[in-house]
Amino acid sequence: GCQQGAQRLHIHLTDIPDTGAHVSYEHEHKAEEAVYILEGRAEYTFGGVTQLAGPGDLVFFPSGVTHAKVTYLSPSLKYLVIRDVREEDAPCCCESGGG
Repeated sequence: GCQQGAQRLHIHLTDIPDTGAHVSYEHEHKAEEAVYILEGRAEYTFGGVTQLAGPGDLVFFPSGVTHAKVTYLSPSLKYLVIRDVREEDAPCCCESGGG
């Protein structure tokens, strides 16, 4: 399961097998968030900068910053999403929200 006793930390795996059919959406939240790329490549544009990321790279999204316009550079993409849990945010994927 997603919750393994963690109260303030949420991590999940995102696997996009066909980036050509995947629509990214820009959003923001109070939580700090990072994505750690496992497979594939993408460009993330947010806060006036564009960051290229591939396997082993981490992209950090600060609290309250709208993120991210994503340009997929590979046919598939797999990454970990790591974020803290904030009561004022909507739950991220399978977390219960609020800790």
